[in-house]
Amino acid sequence: MRFGLLPRALVVVAAVLLAMTGDDPFAQIVAVVHAAMLVAALWWPAPAWAASSVLLVWVQLTHPPGVNDTMYGWLVQAGIVLLLALGSDTRKTALFTAAGVLPVLPGGPVAVVAVAGAGAAGWLVRSRRDTQAALAEERGQRALLEERTRIARELHDVVAHHMSVIAIQADAGPHRVADPPPELTEAFATIRATALEGLGELRRLLGVLRADPGVAPQPSLADLDRLASDATLETTGDLGNVPRGVGLNAYRIVQEALTNTMRHAPGAAVTVRVVRDDHELRIGVTNTRPHDPPKASPGAGHGILGMRERAAMLGGTLTTGPTADGGYAVSAVLPLTETS
Repeated sequence: MRFGLLPRALVVVAAVLLAMTGDDPFAQIVAVVHAAMLVAALWWPAPAWAASSVLLVWVQLTHPPGVNDTMYGWLVQAGIVLLLALGSDTRKTALFTAAGVLPVLPGGPVAVVAVAGAGAAGWLVRSRRDTQAALAEERGQRALLEERTRIARELHDVVAHHMSVIAIQADAGPHRVADPPPELTEAFATIRATALEGLGELRRLLGVLRADPGVAPQPSLADLDRLASDATLETTGDLGNVPRGVGLNAYRIVQEALTNTMRHAPGAAVTVRVVRDDHELRIGVTNTRPHDPPKASPGAGHGILGMRERAAMLGGTLTTGPTADGGYAVSAVLPLTETS
């Protein structure tokens, strides 16, 4: 297990204090060696635990009990058991704690309770940390699945629209030609029937994902002015004929980036840039340093997962990260692979 700078510093300070407890040369030497084992337990808890236990047993067998009491060896043992429990599973924690209590039995009930309590405290902290990590992972997976469901609903609308147009065009095709041959009429009828069949299958497979029966118009890049009304909007190129799937996902990426900015950087100035050329659509949402320090959010990071999922679905890329002036930037590149 990796420890931060503050826990390491506290362990070192505790080790130094414990190393100063000896009241005779031998006790001082043993205290220093034992305290060094406490520091070593930050990186190698199991070997440090074994060395500490051996040292305690050796001191008790070869020297008067008062020496062990003076150097507070049971405190060092408790600290090592705590560090060991923080990085071990339940079975190992119980085993090491029980075995670690044996060398401090001569220290009395306080020593036993200290070592046993250290093992129990380490197990509780590790269990709580593991539970929080599992919950965070579950929340991330749930957010990703919800975003994929939302993407599926929106793709259903886009694909259904195009297939409906194909069916209508195929139905009108024979009427555009005077006296169409039977082969042409049959070909158009086949196209129309296939399009309608595919549309029906699409509705059966993905229509259940719709939250409500009403069909609301899906947003597009034409709605960016309203979406970015509180930000500085800069656009380059013709955004009017961007493929619907690309435009819809670009809108959602900008929407999520602006939502994250309002949540994590309230009051910051935001700039939205959308550039379209012949091959790709480039999106940039950048905010300045917030007036107040950003606050942690239970869903932090899940919006980025959704944006990255949308970009990857279109064969694009998404990058996020802090800026040099303390702000934050979201950049996406979406290829224009569809035909307008």
